[in-house]
Amino acid sequence: MRIWGRSREKDSDESREEPGSCEQNDESEPEESEKAGEAHASGSHEEAVAEESRGFFELEPEEISSWKQPWPTIAVRRQRNVKPVLRVTAAVLMVGALIAVIVLIWPSSRARVPGLEGKDLASAMNAARRSSFRPLVTSWVFSFKHSDGVIVSQDPLGGRVVPKGSRISLTVSKGRGSEAGQNPAGTTPDGQSQPQPGTPGSAPTFSIAGKTICVDPGGQSGGYKVPEWTDPGMTGKKLEEGGTRTGVETGNVEHLVNLDIGLKLKSLLEKEGINVVMTRESGDVDISSLTRAEIANNADADLLVSIWCGYSTDINTGGTATLYPARNRWTDKFYEKSKSAAIYLQQEVIKSCGTPDLGIAPREEASMFTWARVPVVMPVPAYLSNLEEDRLLSEDDFRWKVAWGLRNGIIKYLNNP
Repeated sequence: MRIWGRSREKDSDESREEPGSCEQNDESEPEESEKAGEAHASGSHEEAVAEESRGFFELEPEEISSWKQPWPTIAVRRQRNVKPVLRVTAAVLMVGALIAVIVLIWPSSRARVPGLEGKDLASAMNAARRSSFRPLVTSWVFSFKHSDGVIVSQDPLGGRVVPKGSRISLTVSKGRGSEAGQNPAGTTPDGQSQPQPGTPGSAPTFSIAGKTICVDPGGQSGGYKVPEWTDPGMTGKKLEEGGTRTGVETGNVEHLVNLDIGLKLKSLLEKEGINVVMTRESGDVDISSLTRAEIANNADADLLVSIWCGYSTDINTGGTATLYPARNRWTDKFYEKSKSAAIYLQQEVIKSCGTPDLGIAPREEASMFTWARVPVVMPVPAYLSNLEEDRLLSEDDFRWKVAWGLRNGIIKYLNNP
């Protein structure tokens, strides 16, 4: 009985402990399942890695259709926003280009002085003007190195950078000669013949040094605006020619041709020690014949030379002529001297240029003549209306010949009062 009873108690005790033991089994089951899942996942991963690591030739036939080549993982490059950088770069380039344009194109107020030494006078002056400078002959010297009319020195020197519009002072050669004038033997120090007075390269003589010549290049760019009185008695009014006529072939404007000859004559006379007064040195003026005559009167000029080109409706008309004032109550005091000057100038221009000789002629109604109170002449070296002479007047060499002829005639006139 007791044995059975204890066994029953044990059974009841065991039955009483069963719930606890069941709980413990329940708690261990998730852990085991988790471990089994992890092991399964680990195994699957290993299998997947093993499968991926297998080569193509290790696959089963049924696996070939789903096989993919394993590629290494490529990192995706991060795209950068370069638009702000491009905008800044474009702005910098635009500013740089604008500055370059301003520096290269914007006109500078300074320029480099051209080298003029050794050039002939005409070429030197043209080169200086093209570079925006004002050439001016300040002195003439005899030179055994440089021929007549060649630049000996300049100030400022070539190559210097100075403000545009600055003056370039030129010293020009007078050729070979004696600074003291013509010596008794009539030769220069090197034994060569001494040039005679009144010829190119001759030394100035006492009788012409300090004399005053008024050079009037006829015409101007705009022509005369209003008629002017023909004489001091105001007997009538007349609209003078404005110098705006042009060459029949070249189209060269007369007032510019006259001005070029006048400036060449000025340089040749000044090298002989003669004072030269110009009525104009540009075309942009508005000066009447009366005013031009008054400029000569106020300077007490020894001679007024008004340079004009001829013009005719007949294109065959050509040659050289010299006009002088007809004798009347306004010109009587200087009539003889004017005629004498016309003879000398006509002879020398014909000799220098080789043009047909049309002679000298008096002119009645010319405001330049009647308003003058000093000897006055009007040389007409050639005709713009003549085809051949229009071409000649367009040549710088021919205009120098005209200037030399006028210069020689003036010196002869001054030496024979």
